[in-house]
Amino acid sequence: MKKVNILIALFAIAILSVSCESYDDYDTNRKNIVGFSALILEINNIPEGGERSRTVNLFMSDIFDEEKTFNIVAVPNLQDPATNPENYSFDTTVTFPPNTRQATITVTGIDNSIEGEEYFALAIQGEADVVSGGIVSVRVRN
Repeated sequence: MKKVNILIALFAIAILSVSCESYDDYDTNRKNIVGFSALILEINNIPEGGERSRTVNLFMSDIFDEEKTFNIVAVPNLQDPATNPENYSFDTTVTFPPNTRQATITVTGIDNSIEGEEYFALAIQGEADVVSGGIVSVRVRN
């Protein structure tokens, strides 16, 4: 019985020590996060000498009363073969309307010289008060 009392006392001390955590940093200012909702976008069946477009969803962690605009840039891709810039186009800015966390851009694959499948990547250009949320890898193929 003595061991049970000791176990109960240790359990009570453990519960009290864990429950005393504070979350004082909850209300601190954090940077806004802007990113792509998907990691991979595929643009398939691009007609010979033609083009095909797809939309890409983006998200923002905070809601603002005014619209927010961010730049979209092409970045080095980790997969081979890399796509010649003549084989794609994309919206170079994204605008989030007031009081929303979602927006879209259009990415277009253009078959000027695509051979099989090729890749490129897009990222959101970070700013002083913005954290860019990764890249989207785009595969184009005819």
